[in-house]
Amino acid sequence: MKKSPVDIREEHGKHGCIIQRIWRPVKAVAAIFLILSCLASCTEKSISDSRFVLGTVATITLNGTDDEEILSDAFDLLYSIDRGISRYTEGSWIYRINQSAGRQPVKVPEDVFSLIEASVEMARRTGGTFNPAIGPLSSLWAIGTAEARVPSPDEIAAVLPLLDWRDIMMDSEASTVFLPKEGMALDLGGVGKGWAADRLCSLLRSEGVDSALINLGGCISVIGDNDGRPWRIGIQRPFAETGEYFTIVSLADGQSLVTSGGYQRYIEEDGVMYHHILSSETGYPYQSDLLSASIITESATLGDFLSTTLFAVGRDDAEMIASEFGVRVILLSEDLEVTDLDCEEGQIAVVEE
Repeated sequence: MKKSPVDIREEHGKHGCIIQRIWRPVKAVAAIFLILSCLASCTEKSISDSRFVLGTVATITLNGTDDEEILSDAFDLLYSIDRGISRYTEGSWIYRINQSAGRQPVKVPEDVFSLIEASVEMARRTGGTFNPAIGPLSSLWAIGTAEARVPSPDEIAAVLPLLDWRDIMMDSEASTVFLPKEGMALDLGGVGKGWAADRLCSLLRSEGVDSALINLGGCISVIGDNDGRPWRIGIQRPFAETGEYFTIVSLADGQSLVTSGGYQRYIEEDGVMYHHILSSETGYPYQSDLLSASIITESATLGDFLSTTLFAVGRDDAEMIASEFGVRVILLSEDLEVTDLDCEEGQIAVVEE
């Protein structure tokens, strides 16, 4: 039977989620002006700046203040986080851990230890779909860098034994991290932006900011409201021009929207697209039936963990994982169906055109 242009089916999922499946031709929502106008608060004071950090263009918008020092402090924090957890930056904590693989443990600050510990726990809960030990494979493919290429099967086979997250050794009393096999490497790129957004929100609140929007690429967090209205954020239409959206969501104080998808970073070879979300079992990009997975939650860190995971596992397993973590998920499948799963008790998700 031919589907109508908009077909909405609401059901209760087997894991207790309220599900709405909306089929329609995925197109650019005529809402770019709407979104931009909503970002411009009617308050007298507002300040915004964009800079390159954490591998993306970060934009911070503060309403109700024109204090340049607060904005400067915010970017200083992002630069500090980048220097601390980037695997590419010589001297970062992750760089030191990776360089010491097979030789000795590395003592790290408490916050970095907690982030790695949480990453290992997420690996356990997702059966390794999220894998902080993916570093050797990420380096081999190098997607997102000038050295990106498709490795040979022999090269992939050589690094697979180095990707077991269960080998990561952590000592909470000494605050040390040890990779016991030479060649092992951590890669926290799948959670770094979310962790940074949470820390940035804490800083801004401590500075007295009560209305702000933080955009770290695919990770958006908000503080307060937008001049008495919810923040309305468009979710990027995959493979379209930046600024084209397939749906819009409203965010309340303290919420974050984090999106992952194969369209964000990829290479093509012989007509085949290879995206950057890699499987530590096969050594190749995950074969997902999704174009993107978006998480709405009060923890950007959790959202970053889960958006990567849900994209990887695909639509069929998304409901179970969303139910376990109690988050709202918006999935865009390859057949252009939008599935909105709200696993927060008492709330019904609505996808807005």
